[in-house]
Amino acid sequence: MATIRIHEDQENRVPEIRQKQATMAVQQKRPVLGLIENDKQRTNILNKGKQPLGLANLKVGVKKINENEDCLKENRKNLVNPIVPVAQFQAFKVYEDKSYDERMVHIEEKLRQKLKPSNSIIQVYKGTSEDKRFYTKTEVAEMEKKKIEEDAAKGIFHTKPSVTDSPQVMSIEKSFDDSLNLMENVLKPSKSNKDLFFEMEEYRDDIYRYLLEHELRHRPKPGYMKKQPDVTSNMRTILVDWLVEVAEEYNLHTETLYLSVNFIDRFLSYMSVVRGKLQLVGTAAMFLASKYEEIYPPDISEFVYITDDTYSKRQVIRMEHLILKVLGFDLSIPTPLTFITAMCVMNNLSQKTMYLAMYLGELALLNGDVYLEFLPSTIAASAIAIARHTLGEVSWNDQLAKCTGYELKQLKGAVEFLTHMFTIAPTYPQHAIQDKYKHQKYMHVSQLTPKESPIGFN
Repeated sequence: MATIRIHEDQENRVPEIRQKQATMAVQQKRPVLGLIENDKQRTNILNKGKQPLGLANLKVGVKKINENEDCLKENRKNLVNPIVPVAQFQAFKVYEDKSYDERMVHIEEKLRQKLKPSNSIIQVYKGTSEDKRFYTKTEVAEMEKKKIEEDAAKGIFHTKPSVTDSPQVMSIEKSFDDSLNLMENVLKPSKSNKDLFFEMEEYRDDIYRYLLEHELRHRPKPGYMKKQPDVTSNMRTILVDWLVEVAEEYNLHTETLYLSVNFIDRFLSYMSVVRGKLQLVGTAAMFLASKYEEIYPPDISEFVYITDDTYSKRQVIRMEHLILKVLGFDLSIPTPLTFITAMCVMNNLSQKTMYLAMYLGELALLNGDVYLEFLPSTIAASAIAIARHTLGEVSWNDQLAKCTGYELKQLKGAVEFLTHMFTIAPTYPQHAIQDKYKHQKYMHVSQLTPKESPIGFN
């Protein structure tokens, strides 16, 4: 069985040893601490000497002070200064810090010397591991010239002279400025931060072709409103105008608005809705589009609030679920705004032209009966043609025709429809879109009026 031994403290076990150690510590007190004690006594004596109650007391105090000072002088003579080993301070050195300007000049000088190519440094190495020989720039140039002359005599001509044919060539001269310029070009922001992929010439044609194919897959039925028993086109127009105000209230993107209208039209193409639930469909559609498009979509309580608590959260969620089932979860749809942005970026059109085309595209949303008869790309191309004509430019050219795949004759019906909407916009009872594009953000394009001379389609 293992035993446990309890070790007692030596000082607690032997009181005599502890008392002896305390006595030795008092006897071996360092002189410096003793000097401090004497100074404290001197201070107390000086303080006691300040007795302003009589001359006799003052003389006695001065006499005592003199006696104590003599005693202190004798004690100082008998004191021996403590010896401190010098080895303790060998690891510490004190340097005078240079000024900030001196340090920066020193750093810049070292960097300049490091980056500066020296003429004395070997520039090019040529040879094998057995025969190592270094050549200067002058020698390399002479060798190249000689090699070119020999090749020319043999009938061999070099379009671009090379330093040497050996794969072991190594240049140790590097340009620091070239690397900085390369970094600036890489980090330089693009002109448009919205659709950067349309600026990539290698891919944008394929992307645009894919969008043209994709817009045909999920289209709302143009005449669906005739089959709705309780909903009319005027109700849809009021709903779209209200969604524009909601998008502006919560600073949502314009693409969110287009997606919301697309979801509503596709849902109404397959489902009959009573007029009391039409606003619920619009609210759920915008809630779904904001979650798809926005980085920070509004909370569902915000959408309940904008309906004046007409519907509950549960109703919005259930309607959202129903819309997703009817749409088959196909939410990635190219809208007219997608094509407007693509065409403007690909053809380097002005910002004002793009804003005016966006304004015309949103005006088209108000008239669903005619708007759904055209493809989104057709609406976008027609809006750009009218915008260029309004701003005094050539409405259509060969470059736009080649880029978009549309001739001006093919856009005649959509151009006439958008021109009509552009003309009656100031007198339209729904004015949320006009108020939106009246701000400086969109260069006041809603205040422009169409030209009297129509676009020629010949």
